[in-house]
Amino acid sequence: MFMFVGITLAFVFIIIAMVIGGGLGAFIDVPSFLIVIGGTAAATIAKFPPKDMGKGFKTAMLASKGRKDVSDLNQLVDVTEELLKKTRKEGLISIEGQTSGNDFYDDGLAYMLAAPDARALERYLSDQIQNVINQAQRGKAVLDAMADAAPAFGMIGTVIGLILMLGNLDDPSTIGPSLAVALLTTLYGAIIANAAFIPMAEKISSWQATTVHEREMIAICLMYIKNGESPMIMREAVKPYLTHDFYKLPEVA
Repeated sequence: MFMFVGITLAFVFIIIAMVIGGGLGAFIDVPSFLIVIGGTAAATIAKFPPKDMGKGFKTAMLASKGRKDVSDLNQLVDVTEELLKKTRKEGLISIEGQTSGNDFYDDGLAYMLAAPDARALERYLSDQIQNVINQAQRGKAVLDAMADAAPAFGMIGTVIGLILMLGNLDDPSTIGPSLAVALLTTLYGAIIANAAFIPMAEKISSWQATTVHEREMIAICLMYIKNGESPMIMREAVKPYLTHDFYKLPEVA
């Protein structure tokens, strides 16, 4: 959510500055728009399948969403301790139907009860974590490519505009439009790269780090439950995951 607020504010401030400086009309040029937006989209499609472009933006939206399930790691460790105490006395089947409030934890808990052994559970949890990494890396790669292409096509537009201007110096009426293309393409490329694509890519990177951190700790908790280990040993094992407030995801208001 904050990502879209930040991007929106960036565009709002830029537009306000343009209006105060003399009006939006001077900053609107269709040929410049086509060079930067069309060129960026085309270059990205050349690098990635078209469906990956949509997935890149979809991953950015997923990364910017607030959490509705439980994301407090200390709370999840407390839940694990209670489940461990129960399973050590009454067996694994005694926690069937229990929930933690965390979606990944609850999915893992349900799988754990059906898994034939700890190795199967470990493989399942590892695959789920790797899926997050793959999704984030692919989405970030698409947006990084767009962030690189936009300024590059801005520079291409600048060169095109200068060539047009220098080739028609004997016709003063063409100098203005050509110079506009030269300058506005650079402006468009810099704006969309720095106000949109780069923040989206960095948001995905942050989401990946936070989500993987949380899921790795949950995986440890579930493995300790599956193996019936001591709650005290479990707490020592997850302690390194509880020392960084940096990894706490924002909650939905």
